[in-house]
Order: sequence, then structure tokens, then C-alpha cells
Amino acid sequence: MADLIKIEDITIRKIDENQYVSGQITIDVLEEIAKYGITLIINNRPDNEEVDQVRSEELKLKAKSLGIKFIDIPFSGNSLTKENIIDFSKLIKNSYDEKSLFFCRSGARSSTIWGLASVLYLDLNIVDVMNKINDIGYDSTVLPNMVEYFKNN
Repeated sequence: MADLIKIEDITIRKIDENQYVSGQITIDVLEEIAKYGITLIINNRPDNEEVDQVRSEELKLKAKSLGIKFIDIPFSGNSLTKENIIDFSKLIKNSYDEKSLFFCRSGARSSTIWGLASVLYLDLNIVDVMNKINDIGYDSTVLPNMVEYFKNN
């Protein structure tokens, strides 16, 4: 069973030591997120996917005011690039001892890029990574094909 943090209507799931995944966060929950010791937030959601979606720049300003580093690595559907994965892997490798939160609309994209970065660039075992993704309620079945694709392209 995954470790869960509930803040209002947002569920933050622990995917690995000091690393968490969630769906869309709001400005209202950033103070609570900071209280949990999160010091890095990586946004994997492009602006304007939904009409009422909070803009990344607004989240970044609030996060900065709370001492949280906020990085955008947005992608959707088929727009994920090898560069996105490399950038993500560098961030999580360099902040492994810090509590980090990765979010998108539902958390699925964030768990996928975490899995790809972990297998391709951080040398974690794909079965272990898939189990961690599945354990927090996301589907990891696309991971093997995506790992092969990004290894070869």
C-alpha cells in the first residue's frame, strides 16, 4: 500500500524515497505541501489543457515565495522527448535527498516520466520501477515499450 498524503481534494502518492506524484495542484495547497517538507516541484502539465487550470507561472511564484524550487517540464500525449526525460532525470538525481513532488493532470504522465528517467538514466530495474508505479495506482504497462523506444531514438 502506497503512502498517501491528502490535502483538500489532492492525493499525493509516495513513489520512492523522498519522491511523490500527484494530479494538478493549486495555489491554495502549496502552503500545505511546503509543510510536508517538499522543496522541489516538477510540473509535467502544459498550461491551457483545461479552461480553469491554474497557470504554471502563478504556481511558480507562490512556490518560490515558500522556498520551493519549481521547474516546468511539460508534455502531453506524444510530445514527450528524450530531452524531457534527461532533464527530469538530472533533477531527480541532483535532488534525491530532498522531498520532491511531480505533478500533471492526474499523475499518470508524471509517474511515466519518473519511470523512464529511473530506468534509462538512473539504472533502476524496470520491474521494480513498474511495481512502484502500479503500487501508487497508475498503469505501468506502457513503460517497457517506451523504454525501448527512447533507448533506440
